Amino acid sequence: MSTPKIVLVSLFACLGIAAPQSLYAGEVLKNVLDRGYVKCAVGNRPVADTRIGETGYEGFFPEFCRVLSLALFNDRNAVELSPVSIRYGLQSIQEGDVDAYISNVTWTFSRDIVRKLTAATVLYYDGQGFMSHKGTVRGRLPDFQKAKVCVSRSTTTIANLEDYIRYHNLKWEILPFASSEGRNAAFFARKCELLTADRLVLASTRATATDDAEKYVLHDEIISKEPLVAYVSTSDMEWANVVRWSVYATIAAEEKGITRANYKNHLSSQDPAIRRLLGVEPLKGIKAVGLKQEWARNIIAGVGNYGEIFDRYLGKNSNIKVKRRLNRLWRDGGLQYSPPFR
Repeated sequence: MSTPKIVLVSLFACLGIAAPQSLYAGEVLKNVLDRGYVKCAVGNRPVADTRIGETGYEGFFPEFCRVLSLALFNDRNAVELSPVSIRYGLQSIQEGDVDAYISNVTWTFSRDIVRKLTAATVLYYDGQGFMSHKGTVRGRLPDFQKAKVCVSRSTTTIANLEDYIRYHNLKWEILPFASSEGRNAAFFARKCELLTADRLVLASTRATATDDAEKYVLHDEIISKEPLVAYVSTSDMEWANVVRWSVYATIAAEEKGITRANYKNHLSSQDPAIRRLLGVEPLKGIKAVGLKQEWARNIIAGVGNYGEIFDRYLGKNSNIKVKRRLNRLWRDGGLQYSPPFR
């Protein structure tokens, strides 16, 4: 908080008057609260069942943009969704054009340090994989010495592929494309034997961009760690905390068995953690960042818990039917874990 703000807050305190929340909130958070809606960049590709629905963009990643609007305004539509490429999504945060970039974007050292961004939290744990035409690859991928590989340019994917080729001493030819549409079209036209991308992208492509998914093989080989995150600017860590804990609220709800259908039944729970999560008992500090006592309850009522969001857009209730694997709760052998709400 700047010196003038500290003086004003102290003055309000001396007079026994509550300081306006804008004096506490950081610049990004203040702009969001003053504006009355969240500006959220999402991917411009049909990944993770992202599609145009009755209320605009829908899908796994756009749903977490709506999580933010529910947390702050109790309105899933108090959000402006902008479809952009990864390159421009990251740039739009740096330039202040959007408040968050929530898509299949990987958390990396250089994006944190060089671009001055911070990953609020991991939404999906993924890894880079390969897809081939059925019958093309027999045996292990490293034994497939000669191949043409379609890949997107200007992403971490191409660097991972170059590392993999060099490490295994393969004679693979890289065919880079500026757009995912061009990359996919080349693969389906058999201009390359392999298509590489995050496995979630490959699963989405296999399920939605083909007439017969059985013609294509999604290989088990994973060549990188790809934690897909909600990116925000380091200029306002209060906003980063709001984004982070809004996502954690969906995970904590799943841990406690709280769903969109049964959350009202839990309002009478004597579990202190549930009472804090649902706003039956207040959490310290929420007013300073523009959150109401029932903010997390509003999220759960609006979109459900993490598992419900996953199943709706990625899992058993979607066209993709991706297995949760690393995205299971920690108690089920996965990596999804919420810190304590206290």
